[in-house]
Amino acid sequence: MTKPTLLPFERILTVPESNLIKRSILTAMEVFERWGYNYIKLPAFDHYEVHVKALGSKSSGTIVFKDTQEGELIGLRSDFTTQVVRSVSFFKVWHFPLRLYYFGTLFSSENNTWERFQVGLELIGVKNVEGDAEVISATAEYIKTLGIKGVVATIGHVNIVRKLLENLKDELRDEVREAFRERNLSLLREIFDNGLISRLPLIQGKEEALRVLSELGLEEERVELEELGRHLEEAGIDFIYDLSEVRDFPYYTGVVFEFFHPNIGSPIAGGGRYDTLSQAYGESFPATGGSVYIDKLLPLLKPKPEEKDFFVIDLSHKKKFGFKVASLLRSKGYKVGRDIVRRALEHSLDYAFSEGYKKVVVVTDEKDVKVYTTVKDYYLVSLEEFLKLV
Repeated sequence: MTKPTLLPFERILTVPESNLIKRSILTAMEVFERWGYNYIKLPAFDHYEVHVKALGSKSSGTIVFKDTQEGELIGLRSDFTTQVVRSVSFFKVWHFPLRLYYFGTLFSSENNTWERFQVGLELIGVKNVEGDAEVISATAEYIKTLGIKGVVATIGHVNIVRKLLENLKDELRDEVREAFRERNLSLLREIFDNGLISRLPLIQGKEEALRVLSELGLEEERVELEELGRHLEEAGIDFIYDLSEVRDFPYYTGVVFEFFHPNIGSPIAGGGRYDTLSQAYGESFPATGGSVYIDKLLPLLKPKPEEKDFFVIDLSHKKKFGFKVASLLRSKGYKVGRDIVRRALEHSLDYAFSEGYKKVVVVTDEKDVKVYTTVKDYYLVSLEEFLKLV
């Protein structure tokens, strides 16, 4: 029998990797709900035409198929933010602000692996900078709770580069925008005569960054970034300003952010403000949010064995007590496995402890059990007494 090969864009996750995904979900539930956010299950599909309107050029990787009933092109979700806004647009009643979090898989043919896993949160109906600070702070706490240290946030504003591009000739705008994106200092020096604008990608000092924005007449952006910086400093978040931030997603309208780790060559999280995205879905409300790219985080997370409580081995004559013992333990809330493979006791013990079971309960008869704490150490106790103890 020929074994099927992996698809070129496919990735198979191991059990330890899958457990890391599970940990990322459980941590998201713990942290984001602590901040007052509610879970939302998001749809996997969108009208492709609307998807293009919302995502612009970033919709190029959308996996598209035709609805056989209506003949309409449907897009498989490649962005969570658009799906949050789309879902909210169908809510019958809004109570702003809406605090929503999600987790799940994105699909895009732009990546080597067509599936990406993310968790994230969105704050809908809030226009002030304090809302941006909340999203960034909650994201930072999530990353910290996962046990990841040494992370730095970069804080920018998409209108800085957008406003600077308005002063250029049409034929130069795309070229300069790309130069900012790629940090092409030589081209920026050439276009801006080695002036202040050409140095924007190099400016990271907080005081200098704010001063430069004032010198460039970008007072609105300076005020927002200065206020945001105060909030983040109060929250104890390590950050720097990025005055040359360019984003591929067209829906960003203000403050944007990313989180970086020194061992990963690209952002591990990011997001920002998108006050006009709802217009693509026939509504009008401000919003800000952020996502954590779990696939990028996997190398930073230390696998932990999935601990289970009891593994039951039945050596009694009629082998009917092991099932009852396991059922009773489960009814008490314990995680319990039962040996259903015939093999030597030592092999069953090796299996149980290698699978993360804390204790192995060997039922010898209807009265007594042996409770193993290691493959060699055990104590003998009556079945009745053992069940009282647990």
